[in-house]
Amino acid sequence: MFTINNVITKVAGLFERFVKFSSVNNSYIFSQQHLKNPALLRTIGSCLDKLNSVVVFYFDIARFHEIEQINGHLIAMRVLATFKKALQHIMPGLFPDAKVLAVENLWGDDYVALIAVEQVPDAAILREMPLTLRIKLKKNLKQEIIKLAGRALEIHVGCAVISHRSGNLESQLYNAVREAQSVAKGSIDQQKAKLLHEFKELLDGTGFNAVYQPIISFQSGCVLGWEALTRGPRDSYFHNPDVIFSFAEEVNLLYPLEKLCRQVSINQLGRLGADQKLFLNIHPRSLGDPNFVRGETIKLIKEMGLNPCNVVFEITERHCIDDFACFNKTLEYYRSQGFLVAVDDAGSGFSCLQSIAEIRPDFIKIDMSLVRGIHANRVKRALLETFTTFAEKISCSIIAEGIEDEEELNTLAKMGVHYGQGFLLGKPAYPKEHISDDVFAKIIHLASNNRNRFWKPAFPVGSITENAVCVEKNTLVREVKEILDNDELLAGVVVADEGEPLGLVMRHLLYRHLGTQYGVPLYYKRPISMIMDVSPLVVEEDATIELVSQVAMNRDRLKLYDHIIVTKNNLLKGVVSVQNLLDTMTRIRLELARGANPLTGLPGNISIEQELLKRATESPIFSVVYFDLDNFKIYNDKYGFENGDKVILFTSKLLNSVINKYGSEKDFLGHIGGDDFIMVTERERTDALCERIIKYFDRLIKSFYLPEDRKEGRILGYDREGRAKWFPFISVSMAVIECEGGEKADLKTLSEKAAQLKCYAKSIPGSVYVHDRRGRIGFIESC
Repeated sequence: MFTINNVITKVAGLFERFVKFSSVNNSYIFSQQHLKNPALLRTIGSCLDKLNSVVVFYFDIARFHEIEQINGHLIAMRVLATFKKALQHIMPGLFPDAKVLAVENLWGDDYVALIAVEQVPDAAILREMPLTLRIKLKKNLKQEIIKLAGRALEIHVGCAVISHRSGNLESQLYNAVREAQSVAKGSIDQQKAKLLHEFKELLDGTGFNAVYQPIISFQSGCVLGWEALTRGPRDSYFHNPDVIFSFAEEVNLLYPLEKLCRQVSINQLGRLGADQKLFLNIHPRSLGDPNFVRGETIKLIKEMGLNPCNVVFEITERHCIDDFACFNKTLEYYRSQGFLVAVDDAGSGFSCLQSIAEIRPDFIKIDMSLVRGIHANRVKRALLETFTTFAEKISCSIIAEGIEDEEELNTLAKMGVHYGQGFLLGKPAYPKEHISDDVFAKIIHLASNNRNRFWKPAFPVGSITENAVCVEKNTLVREVKEILDNDELLAGVVVADEGEPLGLVMRHLLYRHLGTQYGVPLYYKRPISMIMDVSPLVVEEDATIELVSQVAMNRDRLKLYDHIIVTKNNLLKGVVSVQNLLDTMTRIRLELARGANPLTGLPGNISIEQELLKRATESPIFSVVYFDLDNFKIYNDKYGFENGDKVILFTSKLLNSVINKYGSEKDFLGHIGGDDFIMVTERERTDALCERIIKYFDRLIKSFYLPEDRKEGRILGYDREGRAKWFPFISVSMAVIECEGGEKADLKTLSEKAAQLKCYAKSIPGSVYVHDRRGRIGFIESC
């Protein structure tokens, strides 16, 4: 028998030092960290480098403790010596040209044998080998063992193969011993052994592929990124990703599987936009893989021209994280390199909020179980509101998974979810598929209608549209070139059919085609439809300038400065140049900055006036609510202006939160100045909103007072005549005025009525709201 006397003293000594035993269900569990004998690993590595394979056999004598109890320790040791001798005799003849590396006792009645072979044995032979060995051993040992112990041995045999060097040899040896042990102990039956062999062949032959599912922005309709999903061969048991990863975890091959999946996902990705992301699923245990921390992932992405900021690690919430301290230490290593982190399947597992709090993700992916039917389930909507509020506070984004119908999409977008993923938006595919025009149109429509409940102006792109030069699809390329040559300021022309835009021809696109070696003879006398861009950016005239600019600047680099085609009822209205779009956006932002309150950031008086006039033309009846804080001056005098500003800011956030949660998308909130605010809302919601505001305001305002004042329930201050006096805490007075569009009235009348009503409300102690019972007032735009 071949031994490694100079290389390993004894495999028994090796494993007694390197194997950690734990009694779980009467089986032994090996600890990978102890398999670090350099000599043994060099020997195995040398065999693998010579294209040999190493077969690992595991032997276990069943109920050996009974032999020792009945016959005594001396006889038991003779039985083990006889068993080892039989192994040394049988093992060399198992395979042609086999080289026995070691046959040694591991622990008690467990033995291991390592054999190097020139070729990987056939799968069927390997499956039958444990039974063959068991029969041979029983036949060789039967008579002698019966003489010694009075009965034959019941032997359990398992085997596994290390077919090639793959990453860390320690891990390979550990996994092979564990696999052989599982077969021997009965954890892996024949069917499972067959599946295991198939699984290893897929791993070795890169039989797994990646498909990519888009994640779409609900604000712009643009692709945030793609989630890479693993698929096995279509006709295989391992086609489904859930089966693949569950099986890998069960047979202790999760690390090599995820390593392969990362490689395949990155290598097959194709082009990725500068701001787009690749989402990679990572099991929490994989972050502790020795191979994972050696920079293999960052090396791969750099070879593909990507940066770490393009990669998001999805940590699934379905698997419990045992040691957050160790996990976060590893996670911070990747964050420091620029990788982003997402918590996947939020809401499906057993430690959701703890995982989010500990991991502090950049994205929270909501599990499809919460998304399914959310439009018809009040409880699910309440849960999602919790996530969106939580995400806002920790500055991360929400991604809703598994969106399959439009009602779910509409509800999620209205609730403020940032991104979506699901079959409705795009199915997993390879190569990556572009978002369809229908999906893009749906998102644009939703984004246009679902204005942020915190006020945002809506400036339609139709207001800056320029006339377009239009040609028919059969117009010759030569004729289009003449049109562009005759007008140096003309950047492009629209191709249309009966008013419906079909494509766009920018000057640079035309010259790029004609500038090739055979461009002129090939295209010059052909119709323009041959070279036009058939998928330009087309938007309806009521889409907001802000939204259109976001979409435009997320286009392909080669089309970044192409015109945007604007339509009215799907017919051509005109075009907008990127320069005009960006100039307008800059002007809008400057105007908004001048009009916004510097403390709260809410719209100021100019914007309030515009909103009231706009509302008068859109809504037949609506309510205007004026807010004023009572006893605020007394608080300011005692606690100072800095604390006074904190109360003002608190009030603005409270009003915003109540409107956001209990109001509608059309509600408006403005800051008149000082401690005065204004809200415009639907008449039917007014009372409920006012009652909520009073409830929360009275409960929370106490926190702005010192403990001794809170205990007293009032504060000592000075009235306008300078006399000391006790004053109650700050309260809020609200004057509610119903308005009606179309009638002759003006903002001055509204202000006068509001002042009178506020005066009456402030005369009532505590927080109140009062309605004007003198009838509605109206507006005309000429006021």
